[in-house]
Amino acid sequence: MSHAPSIGVPELAGVATYDEAARIGYSVDENVRRLLRYQWTERQLMQGLIAHLPATPEWEVKGGLALVQWHCAEHVESLRQRIAEMRHPLPELDRAPDTALHQVLEEALRAEGTIELLTGCYDVILRALLEAYRTHLAATNPLGDHPTRRIIQIALVDHAANIRWAEQALAGLVGSAAGALARAGAWRGHVGRYLAAAGGIAGDQPEPNEPLPDPRANGPFRPSMEPARDRRFGGLYQFDFPPHVIYNDPKVPADERNLALLCKRALEMDVPEMMASVMVERADQPWEFHRDYSRQLWDEMRHAMMGTVALEARGVDWTRIPLNVGFSLRLNLYATPLERQILLFAIEQSLMPAETGKRFEYETAVAAGEALSEHFHDYDWADEVLHAQIGRRLLKREGITGQEAIDRAAAVQDKTWEALQPHRSEPERDWWNDFVQRVLGKPSALAPEDRAELKIIAE
Repeated sequence: MSHAPSIGVPELAGVATYDEAARIGYSVDENVRRLLRYQWTERQLMQGLIAHLPATPEWEVKGGLALVQWHCAEHVESLRQRIAEMRHPLPELDRAPDTALHQVLEEALRAEGTIELLTGCYDVILRALLEAYRTHLAATNPLGDHPTRRIIQIALVDHAANIRWAEQALAGLVGSAAGALARAGAWRGHVGRYLAAAGGIAGDQPEPNEPLPDPRANGPFRPSMEPARDRRFGGLYQFDFPPHVIYNDPKVPADERNLALLCKRALEMDVPEMMASVMVERADQPWEFHRDYSRQLWDEMRHAMMGTVALEARGVDWTRIPLNVGFSLRLNLYATPLERQILLFAIEQSLMPAETGKRFEYETAVAAGEALSEHFHDYDWADEVLHAQIGRRLLKREGITGQEAIDRAAAVQDKTWEALQPHRSEPERDWWNDFVQRVLGKPSALAPEDRAELKIIAE
């Protein structure tokens, strides 16, 4: 209870009462010790989920992984800054603070299939991190450590939502697969025992005196970078995608060009699939590299989602569109990580000219009179400006100018496009005219023989 006279205004800026603020909490040393573990957990979780994104077949799960990896990146950035505020010289941030904690995260990384991935990373690791954050809020001083509390409060909101999503995702997946419930339970127990042996996320729990199960993490983790789709999708290896040329052909009316744009947006799933491979194979890059690409990866996933939302709003079953995996397949398997960066930047830069780039796409949506497409392409345009800046900045670190990247991109495009030939296991079919007829009630304005060459640099 306060002993000072009150004028009716809440004390201490509403952060805490006098009694709450008088409670002794974590020391700076203890605070930093815990934050180092939180930071490492968030970072390894982020990298692990990215590593699984390309080969995870379920479209909606790919979206969930893209979101939580960006949340983790945002939390890592804030935690690193907070640690730097409290300690000089700065503790080592790019190395595991504890071997046992790192082993937990390595085990979770070895999940086999989507059910194990969600069980280990969300139901065990993320849920335990959430409890560690709640404990931290309850124990640390609300005034002296207010900056840390604010970071943790934001992380709590993000991860509580991520866990709710994972619970629903697991319920749906477990319910449709034989033996899935037992498999999830076994993996939960496996990862949970390693977590207990590490003393929990914060390292403050008593360690059980029992042997650990045999580890899966017996060597370097080499995830598959070959993109996958679930059974709802067909045409994965039909690499000629008419919307790439339809959307900017002046002979095509705006409504059809806008429909092509929406298909292109949905196809952008292949961009986060490709970016994931860059981040995995360039894991040794500075944190800032991963922070920037984490944001762009989530943005590209949002663009794919925007496309599906706009198509859903029109009553279109977008899973029937042959959303092929050509872009991520050819780059992930047949280009170096740096070549992938170069081509990605060249694509982003090609979208900057007003006559053919993102302004043109936005104006196409306006001309078509579709408010939702106009709205989404307005934000898509804003995102791509940021992405071009990110690409230029990260290539500059490699000593590559923007013009050099553009000059080198054509060779990467040609090499990887040719590499797709052995993957063309199904005959190409001209699906576009039937699709336009079904959605717009009229045939396409452009016959197949009148279309420009489809081997273009495009996302």
